[in-house]
Amino acid sequence: MVYRAIGLMSSSSLNELELVFAEFDVIGQKWTYELKCTARFPYSTEWIDRLNKASALSAVDYLQLHADFGQFLGQKVKQFMDENKLDYQVQLIGVHGHPAFYSPATKMIHRLGDGAAVAAITGVNVVSNLQSMDIALGGNGSSLFTMAEKLLTTAEQTDFKETLAVAFFALLRWREENNMLMADTGAVRDSIGGAVWLGQEW
Repeated sequence: MVYRAIGLMSSSSLNELELVFAEFDVIGQKWTYELKCTARFPYSTEWIDRLNKASALSAVDYLQLHADFGQFLGQKVKQFMDENKLDYQVQLIGVHGHPAFYSPATKMIHRLGDGAAVAAITGVNVVSNLQSMDIALGGNGSSLFTMAEKLLTTAEQTDFKETLAVAFFALLRWREENNMLMADTGAVRDSIGGAVWLGQEW
């Protein structure tokens, strides 16, 4: 079975947005992938400033930033799709936005970037809030990338591997497969992480 998905997330340097479009194939329990195209969009000085100040905002201003950043992500994904002629090829978008709050001890995590906005702009199914269920179950949300390393058998090395893992994680969520493992995160049970936003009309 072949799946095609986009993954996006803030880079580890937190100054740019990374995107990948990949094709995943599963035969039995063996997964392989092929990177089709990638992109990096540097954040403007204004966006860097807004994101860096997120945790100090009032509740209303923080929620507005979450909505605004979701619109920004949606526009960048749409640009990426248009530039690479991906219309009608993308089945899923995995959104792992910008880290703002991370407190496993108090079972609280939040990453900026409203998945509903990305779905509305692109018209594609979106999976977001990837770590929230694991955190709620007492885990630390850490198996997001280890799952990809365990299951993707292709040995290709890529500097987009974390963003590729986001696309793969969204795919596992879409298939309703456990993708956050208690053995990795310390949660009380395995879970299916990620909320699904529907971009298409049914």
